[in-house]
Amino acid sequence: MNNKKNNNKKFSSASICLIKNPILLKNNKEFPLFEYEGGNGFKTVKIILNKDQNIAGSMNYMSSAIKVNTTTGSIFGAFCRMLSVSSAFYNIFYNDSIIPRDITFSGINPGSVGCFYIPNGKSFNLVSDSYICSTTNLDISTNIRTVGFIMGYGLTFVNINASNGDGLIWGASFGEVIEKIIEPRQSIKIDNGVLLGFEAHININTTLIGGFTSTLFSGEGFVSEIENNDSKPIRIFLQSRSKIAYIDYIKDITTKKR
Repeated sequence: MNNKKNNNKKFSSASICLIKNPILLKNNKEFPLFEYEGGNGFKTVKIILNKDQNIAGSMNYMSSAIKVNTTTGSIFGAFCRMLSVSSAFYNIFYNDSIIPRDITFSGINPGSVGCFYIPNGKSFNLVSDSYICSTTNLDISTNIRTVGFIMGYGLTFVNINASNGDGLIWGASFGEVIEKIIEPRQSIKIDNGVLLGFEAHININTTLIGGFTSTLFSGEGFVSEIENNDSKPIRIFLQSRSKIAYIDYIKDITTKKR
């Protein structure tokens, strides 16, 4: 009896978190069901839309019965999205039939896909080329951070704001998605290209890997540092591989072959 009661509970969290198992949301009627396809290294996310459910993003393939509405929303919102997700337009896919329909999304990065739960009133920043799709109640705009430009992420991050209820956003990771909890008065240093997502209020600083000798000879140089000055733990999300380092490697071996 207790197990049945627990299975009927809705997923609830006061913090932004990574949904590692889609089954956690199985009995939550607020969100569409989803599952992963494609295998390790090339994952996609398949969204199952029941009647009157919808999702925003750029699809890979879908049931021909699913309908689409392309919009810009507000002028300001369109301008912000153009800076961080490459297009002022966004597509809303919806199912108006009584039969569940499937739609599949993926990112440009080889690796995994993370589903992030954004509670009402919270804001989340995601590396701009990692955005895949999201529930339509979330506001998608841009957060400009100079540290992103310095560290090679670009000047803008995708800013996701949950001002109209809880929502879900899916992001592509270069490698696996890693969730790190930083306790109060602790900090973490992150190599370039490894950062994936973080709560919007978190400050990211640029610092050296170590002392002068370490910085000069280690090959690391500048790194990102996040320090938790709050009284509660904070969460950040990393990628298991650095796309920036990989791109530099490809450039290096390409140059040597010329």
